Amino acid sequence: MEKQISALTQACEQLKLDYRFIDKEQNVVQVAMPWGYEYFQIGRTPFNKEVVWGLLRDKKHSYDLFHDCVTMPQTLAFLDPSVPEEYRNYSQFDSIDAITRNIESTLDFPVVIKPNAGALGMGVYLCQHASEVEQALTHIFNKQSQHYDYVALAQTFVPTQREYRLVCAFGEPVLLYQRGNIIGFNAQYWHKGEKAVHIENATLMQRLTEFVRPIYQKLEIGFVGFDIIESDDNTLYLIELNSSPKFNNFIAANGSEAVIQMYVKTLNLFTQKTPRF
Repeated sequence: MEKQISALTQACEQLKLDYRFIDKEQNVVQVAMPWGYEYFQIGRTPFNKEVVWGLLRDKKHSYDLFHDCVTMPQTLAFLDPSVPEEYRNYSQFDSIDAITRNIESTLDFPVVIKPNAGALGMGVYLCQHASEVEQALTHIFNKQSQHYDYVALAQTFVPTQREYRLVCAFGEPVLLYQRGNIIGFNAQYWHKGEKAVHIENATLMQRLTEFVRPIYQKLEIGFVGFDIIESDDNTLYLIELNSSPKFNNFIAANGSEAVIQMYVKTLNLFTQKTPRF
C-alpha cells in the first residue's frame, strides 16, 4: 500500500466513510459516498473530470490556457521530427538541429528542456549552451527510452530562491510545503538529500492561493498541486500543475497527519459538491 493511500483510508475512517480495497496490493480503493461509490487509484482521484486531468497533464496545453492570467515562464513546444508521417503537419521543424537553433534564437540561456507529459522531474535538463539543448532533446525524443515523449518543451529558466507545492481542493488550499531548500534548479530535490518541508504559515498560504486564483476563472479544478517558484526578486511563477500529486516524499519527511487532514478537508468539500451523475 502506498503511503498516501494509507492516509486516504485513515481520513475515511475519521469521516466514517466505508471503503474497501479492490486489488491485493491495496492501492485501489472504493469509497462509499452519499451518492454512490467513488474510486481512488494510487495518485488518481475522482475529484477531477477526465478532460481536466488531461489538460493539466499536458504542460503545453496548461501553458496555453493559463499563461495570460498567471505569471509563467515563457514556454515553447516542439514535436519529435521523427513522428509518423501522418502527424508531421503539426511540426515546424524537421530536425533536432533546427529545433535547437530556434530555441537559441528565441530564448536566453540558460533554458530548461523537459518532456511535455513527464512527471517526478524525470528528463528535466538545465541547459547552458546549444549543445546541451541538442543532447537533452535527443534524450527526450529517444524512442528506445521508457521516458520517451513526442513533445519536448523549452522553458525560460527563472533564478529561484524557493519552490513550493500548494495543494488545493475545489479552490481551497489544503496543504502547503516547500520542495527542499535548494536554491536555483530544483528538479528531483529528493534525490539531492533535500526534504519536503511542511508549511503552516497562513499568510504565505493565502499569498500563494491568491496568486493562482485567476486559474479558476478559466477551469473548474477539483484537486491539484500547483508547483510555484519564488524568484530571486520575489516574483511568483507557476511552473506546472499536477492533477494526480503524490505525497510519499512529503510523508517520509513529515509523517502522515498533514496528508490525512488534507484528505479529510478534500472529502468534506467533495461531499458539498452536487454529484455529477
